[in-house]
Amino acid sequence: MINVGAGFLGLALRSGAGCPRKLKIGRLGSQMSRIIHYLRAINAENIKEWRIEWKYKPDFFRQFIGPFIYLLPYFLFGVAILGGRFSEHLRSLTGIGDMIAYTFIGYLIMGFLNTACWAMGWSLRKEQWYGTLDTIFAAPVPRWVYVAGMAFHSTLHQGLIMMFQAFIISFVFAISFKTTGILSVLFIVALMLFGLYGLGVLIAGLTIGLKQWWVLSEVLSTLMVIVTPIAYPLVVLPIFLRKVSLFLPTTYGVMGVRHLLLGEHIPFDLGTIFLRLSLILVVWVTFGMGVFLLMDRYGRKKGFVSLY
Repeated sequence: MINVGAGFLGLALRSGAGCPRKLKIGRLGSQMSRIIHYLRAINAENIKEWRIEWKYKPDFFRQFIGPFIYLLPYFLFGVAILGGRFSEHLRSLTGIGDMIAYTFIGYLIMGFLNTACWAMGWSLRKEQWYGTLDTIFAAPVPRWVYVAGMAFHSTLHQGLIMMFQAFIISFVFAISFKTTGILSVLFIVALMLFGLYGLGVLIAGLTIGLKQWWVLSEVLSTLMVIVTPIAYPLVVLPIFLRKVSLFLPTTYGVMGVRHLLLGEHIPFDLGTIFLRLSLILVVWVTFGMGVFLLMDRYGRKKGFVSLY
């Protein structure tokens, strides 16, 4: 009996020793399946938006033409002030004498600001307008997943517009870029973009309680356009605005990309750009998610989440 009991005890101990490992594997599998579930939901939102936009084909194609119309006044104003396309004064300030190339890169990168301030911010308000927000929020995923789906779609859409715009402008104005630092360019754009996602999540959260959300979005986007060195170098800004610009991801994104593609002189090295963009990303995303979750709880408590 002792031998039999010892045998059962040994078997139980061996089985128990394997349980933590099995539990760990089970938890890992559960987490992976949850991540896949979230990714499928994000992609479903992306596909839904593509289908809606494709139903309105004139507006869909207008979005590819619009950036050229918005960019043209910058070019005309620059030519009128400088008396031509090239400027020695601009070269002395930035290391780039081509006004069109300088402005084009800044404006191109800032296209992602629309993704954060308007596409992501408008996402929940649009569903309130459609009357479908309750249905979407009833899906078995966290509510930030829906905003992430809009961010994914807007990034793809804006990226497609940017590539089309870059090809046309580069061909028409014969702009040549350096290609040695293309991987660093992509990394800088990615860090800047994820930082802007924090701003987009914040605005999306505020739209739950602030029905006139566009006021905040307009103020923030206008301020960032003014402070970010899009069509003029950072040194021409007042000292106060220069200090403010150092807290924006767009400043490092625009200047870093221009430095790598056109050779702009910048007051900090690439390591500093990567570090500051990473810090801004963490702070902005954390703050944005905090505001979103807080406003979501507040909206559910008051009962006006789905009200237009």
